[in-house]
Amino acid sequence: MKSLTKLGAIVLPLAFLTACANTAEMDALKSSVSAAQSTADSALLTAKNAQSTADVAQRSASDAELAALNAQKSADAAQSSVDECCAKIDRMFEKAMSK
Repeated sequence: MKSLTKLGAIVLPLAFLTACANTAEMDALKSSVSAAQSTADSALLTAKNAQSTADVAQRSASDAELAALNAQKSADAAQSSVDECCAKIDRMFEKAMSK
């Protein structure tokens, strides 16, 4: 019985120390997990902001492309008018020279 009491006196404080160490480790682990979650949330927010910026840039690029296509269409129409005018002037010049 005395040896069992002595063994209990030795084992009981060790069990308490182990329990305290595990609690401290759990608190440290919770803190680490919380910090990791915060970092992940921040990274997700940054990624969403980057995606939003990319979407806006894509819309702007699409608008610029449409404007460029419209400008090209106008330039082509103007060039066609100039070509017709030049052809008409050439015909008039040739007609005048042949008289």
